[in-house]
Amino acid sequence: MNTLDRRSFLKSFSALAGCFIGAAGLSFRPAFAAETVVNSKRFPQGLASGDPQPDAVMLWTRAVPDMPAGSVDLICQVSSDETFATVVLEQLITVTADSDFTARFFAQGLNPDTRYYYRFVSDGEVGVHTGRTRTAPMPDAERAVRFGFTSCQKYESGFYGAWGRLVADDVAAAEDEQLDFVLHLGDFIYEVIGDVPEGVDASRKVPPFPDGSAPWVPDGTKPYWTPGATWAVTVDDYRHLYKTYLSDPDLQAARARFPFVCTWDDHEFTNDSWQSHDTYFRPGIPAQKRKVAANQAWFEFIPALLTNAQSVSGVPNEASDFKPVTVEDASYEGYDAAFLNTNRDNQLALASLTIYRTLTWGKMLDLVVTDLRSYRSPPVLTEEVREFLSASARLAPVRLIKELDAGKTANGGNPLEKLTFEGREIENPRKDSPAGTCMGAQQKSWFKAAMKNSQANWRIWANSIPAVSLRLDLNNVPSTDLEDSYLGTDAWQGFPGELSELMGFLRENKIANTISCSGDYHTHAAGRLAPNLDDANPDYVAVDFATTSISSGNLFNGAERGTPKDDPFRQFVAFESGSALVENFNNTVVNGMLSGLTAAYTGSSLLAGLIASDKASPGLDYLDGNAHGFGLATITSDAATISLVNVGPVTQEPGPEGQPVVRRATFHVPAWSGDSQPSLEELSFEGTPPFPFG
Repeated sequence: MNTLDRRSFLKSFSALAGCFIGAAGLSFRPAFAAETVVNSKRFPQGLASGDPQPDAVMLWTRAVPDMPAGSVDLICQVSSDETFATVVLEQLITVTADSDFTARFFAQGLNPDTRYYYRFVSDGEVGVHTGRTRTAPMPDAERAVRFGFTSCQKYESGFYGAWGRLVADDVAAAEDEQLDFVLHLGDFIYEVIGDVPEGVDASRKVPPFPDGSAPWVPDGTKPYWTPGATWAVTVDDYRHLYKTYLSDPDLQAARARFPFVCTWDDHEFTNDSWQSHDTYFRPGIPAQKRKVAANQAWFEFIPALLTNAQSVSGVPNEASDFKPVTVEDASYEGYDAAFLNTNRDNQLALASLTIYRTLTWGKMLDLVVTDLRSYRSPPVLTEEVREFLSASARLAPVRLIKELDAGKTANGGNPLEKLTFEGREIENPRKDSPAGTCMGAQQKSWFKAAMKNSQANWRIWANSIPAVSLRLDLNNVPSTDLEDSYLGTDAWQGFPGELSELMGFLRENKIANTISCSGDYHTHAAGRLAPNLDDANPDYVAVDFATTSISSGNLFNGAERGTPKDDPFRQFVAFESGSALVENFNNTVVNGMLSGLTAAYTGSSLLAGLIASDKASPGLDYLDGNAHGFGLATITSDAATISLVNVGPVTQEPGPEGQPVVRRATFHVPAWSGDSQPSLEELSFEGTPPFPFG
């Protein structure tokens, strides 16, 4: 583990955040510190901790001044008990408007594997919550690790009852069964307000932006435009979103109870983003100013340790704190050999904040946190390709996506000059391009080194997008002459070549016990990963557990809205059985189109199972598309136990203990060696299993 340089850390942070931080371990005890009163208006976004180290943790709050242009003096106290009778660390902090009055304090000199309590005090006032955190064990400690993993919490789509449930269950658990940390896999905020699908009422409203884009005015060309919606433009707009989202009491309670480890996905910047490019409305435009603004706000509101973060032995840390830069929204032109746009403003915007990093939790696991937006190549489904596929192509044909993604490396360096589809052809737009990348060359090299050098029992990949296969085997639909298609390409399915490369690296280096925890697709899913899923007998090397959304619209609801009752595809999504609606989409994706068709015609999961195909979505073992909730993981030296928790609808305001649990699907994953393959064993349920798993 790297030794932190306190002097350089404090110097760089003070210059950035606009707040004064004195020496750690101050000997004074302010007279008001022993007697406090709660003032939620002083601390409207609560407090939080993040990125635990064996001897330290990052602490955070936001304090509101009495005067808009003023500053706030805070004392951060860390205690070994909840009453603060024994204060082990105190720190003076002054926050100003430069950081929107957010405070980040890296509390050091703590004991390993220890529960601590913390609070911020201003003139005798504290917030509603007392912070509770835990340091990581020493690198040689071998004990079970328990963590939650979450994703996608659009404020306007629903309430945060999943957070309430996670907290309530943890409070009720025995001390040795409580969570050590929570992994947040991205979409902490959504950059748009007022963008709610037709027919779905916004459960909550986000107040107007301080600045914001011009309201959307539909022109009939893009059916997903919502009239009057607007997106964040400036740093004050992005700050506005964090402040609104963090006003939620259930999210505040979760951040107060657990240390968080966070990465981002697209909506912290803009939907379906790549590098500093805005693609909310295809094909989008360069948006370097927005990228820098989004980076700054993320750094101000998410307590992450970046500069001088720990690293896996022998692998230099590349994460770095936010650095203010001045950029222009300049047009993209050339790309380098790794498909990184060479525009100076693009590269400055990306370099303003680097968040991929590693954390170690004893000998049990290394946590490898990636950034899969900032360095990815342009999407293969350009407007030209979409028009070529036409409206008849619901999804993305596997054959064409693989060809486009491989670029000039396709077919052993002989890419197709023309692409053909349903009797039409176009020039191959990627035949002279580098192969696609989701990580970018530098991060990919770092990722491989971290995986190879890791000496932990397990490697947990904090992967913001699903790696597990989600397809529709459309070639099996009778009398249609369709092709197998990916269920979207914004996840790893849009970058199949690089995922294959990474899985091949694990196999070549005999790196076992690797679990991907992923988000983004608003569905619970579980499956195995291989260098080539389309082999007759794939050589599986890792597993992926995708967690659904906290509140964002889920996969099944989206498919159902997109298939009216008179749509021929509707039966593959859902069908009527008596007075009940049977959700058939899980079955169709996991077991194949023929299985989905059989279920729709017979209503029998048994008959549908008889013709299930393990080639429909290779490696996919489980899907629960009509879900909101979170994932839970317990990691021991000989096995991992993963539960995917579904709390059901989120449009009703939750009670004191959050949403009730609809079901828990629990998987047992035995440890495996570099010469063997992983397996998902002993799937069990609490509650009613989703169709067709009952």
